[in-house]
Amino acid sequence: MLKEELETTAFLARIDIKDEEKEKYLKDINSMFEYIEILQEPNVATLKPTTHVTELRNVWREDIVKPCPRETIDQMLNGAPEREGTFYKIKKVIEAQ
Repeated sequence: MLKEELETTAFLARIDIKDEEKEKYLKDINSMFEYIEILQEPNVATLKPTTHVTELRNVWREDIVKPCPRETIDQMLNGAPEREGTFYKIKKVIEAQ
């Protein structure tokens, strides 16, 4: 990028750039453009698109409902401040209209 292009871009973007900053910005912008050129070099037209970097796939299992032993339920509910049967009892959060 040339100094004139930087000044025009800054003017169009309504950015005030001081003269002493212009050289620094030109160096940084030109460095970014060089990096973009490096990224454009490889030919990726023949590559297959990927969604994951590995070939791992989810393994799904059937969701089977099994009864919970009474001892386990009691252990879970022992720490509850209040309970009603086999449920935690909490204060009403949402008012019905």
